[in-house]
Amino acid sequence: MERKSIIWKHIKEHRMSYLFGFALLSIASVLQLVIPTLLGVFTDRLEMAELTYKEALTFALWMVLAGIGIALFRSSSRIFLFRLSRLLDMRIRDELFKHWETLSTHYFKNRRVGDLMSHAISDVSVIREVTQNGIFNTLEAVVLISITVVTMVTSVDPLLTLLTLLPLPLLSVLAYRFKRRIQKESTSVQEAIGDLTSRVQEFVAGIRVVKSFLQEKEQIRLFRQDNGHAVAMNRKLVKSNSLFGALSSAVVGFSFLVSVVLGGIMVLHNRITLGEFVAFNSFLSLLMGPIENLGKVVNTMQRGKASEERLLAILNTRADVADDSNADPSVQTIGGEIEIRNLTFCYPESKEPALRNISLKVPKGTSLAIVGRVGSGKSTLVHLLVRLYNPPKGTVFIDGREISEIPLQVLRGHVGIVPQDQFLFSTTIRDNISFDPKPYRDEEIEQAAKLAQVYDNIVEFPNQFQTALGERGISLSGGQRQRVSIARAIIKKPSILIFDDSLSAVDTETEDRILEGLDTVMENRTTIIIGHRISSVQSADQIVVLEEGELVERGTHESLLEHNGIYADMYHKQLLDEATRQQEQEWEEEAVDGVSDYKEPVQSRQGGEVAAAQDSRAGTKLASGGRAG
Repeated sequence: MERKSIIWKHIKEHRMSYLFGFALLSIASVLQLVIPTLLGVFTDRLEMAELTYKEALTFALWMVLAGIGIALFRSSSRIFLFRLSRLLDMRIRDELFKHWETLSTHYFKNRRVGDLMSHAISDVSVIREVTQNGIFNTLEAVVLISITVVTMVTSVDPLLTLLTLLPLPLLSVLAYRFKRRIQKESTSVQEAIGDLTSRVQEFVAGIRVVKSFLQEKEQIRLFRQDNGHAVAMNRKLVKSNSLFGALSSAVVGFSFLVSVVLGGIMVLHNRITLGEFVAFNSFLSLLMGPIENLGKVVNTMQRGKASEERLLAILNTRADVADDSNADPSVQTIGGEIEIRNLTFCYPESKEPALRNISLKVPKGTSLAIVGRVGSGKSTLVHLLVRLYNPPKGTVFIDGREISEIPLQVLRGHVGIVPQDQFLFSTTIRDNISFDPKPYRDEEIEQAAKLAQVYDNIVEFPNQFQTALGERGISLSGGQRQRVSIARAIIKKPSILIFDDSLSAVDTETEDRILEGLDTVMENRTTIIIGHRISSVQSADQIVVLEEGELVERGTHESLLEHNGIYADMYHKQLLDEATRQQEQEWEEEAVDGVSDYKEPVQSRQGGEVAAAQDSRAGTKLASGGRAG
């Protein structure tokens, strides 16, 4: 169901608490009328020279007691009402975060991190300000203005009250004229804050690239540009607020002018007493604060409306990947048999299908390798298997059951995936490996690290498994991040294990050790391996080759080599590249040895004949190294 309001829903749910806070504020407002009334009586008694010392002390005592009562009830109402606004603040952030977790990766793919942070921090803070100062000032203005005007009419003079308050409706006209302007400028301010936050987040995440390419000055320029834009937007909003405040003060000042001039004339004509004149102006002074605050409330409400619309746009976004109505709650585990039937899939923002007419079957406990060029659809296929995107109906089945019938929590809880980006959280290595609702013992964590061939690296750190990682695991190398990601996937002992090009950042020797250690993990588990290196996929039970989203080859390593197609071409190219790298490495080692042999006799000076012989041998090796180059 679409939500239409955040603020009013909160007020409705806590209406009894708001009524109690309103009652406290009303008592404080009534007590504020006591002091002007006492001042009026005090002035009349003083003018008539009838004031005694005892009466003066009595007046002073009542004023002090009224002041204490005002402070007590007003502060109590503020604390009570402000507490409710903080509850809303916390509640919105909780709801926002929970709602984000229900949305698919497609939602976050099209949005900047800075904008999301701006929603969670800046927009929520504006909403809190509406329910905090906005509601408090509105309630105080309504109560105080109402009872003060009634008191002014009944205790002083109706005509003077009417003429004095006559200019005040102009404030409503001003508020209406500034309404759209302030709301529009407030939206621009929030967007500028989002741009600035995104710039900082992007800089921090890419600090290595910035420094490697000497882009510090350019980043400073871009930051100043966004910072300047944010300042400019805030200045426009401040100008509008200041202009509205100045015009509001002018209207209020004109009311005071009317009060002083007409009230003074009435005192001279004995229409009202001097005490009534003093009391009237004291009453009017009480009104000025709430009336001016109403102007601020209009500004706050318009800013709040802009922020509320931005937040509602998120909260009303429906999750496009969720448990279907046909999901079977009785399914608590999966075996691992995978079948894909005539799968054609197109991303929401794309017109061309990423996958076309894919059909294959992976029996339980067997392994499937997927190879292909960049952009051929390998990762897309994996994303559909864990329902990061919804596959078309009747195309993807697990254990003979359509994937939409399996609850998401069960599906993802029994699938272990090592993604391409190897994202690690800025917590400890232990927490990253045991990143699962299920708790794990230290022995299980260490065993997973050993199978992933990262244990030896971890124990070299001073804090070992308690080593805290930086942002996105920046303190680890690319290969170490990949191996920690592998450990994180295999520790949960899933029914289906997916490696999405997860060995690209390790050398071939480490790759061989990882694959050897994973043999026991992959046993009796359905395993899908996506890779560019033939060495990491050649032992799979079946291998498929994707080309531009289509399945063009399938078979075992030997049968695909005999087929002499794309797979065989990739295999021979990698063999050639490996042989070339090996030869170059041998030549470099020979060249280094030659330089070492050349330098030693020169430094030692141990006889002419020995030196000559060594120089001759070194020259031969250097010549060999030069041909290699």
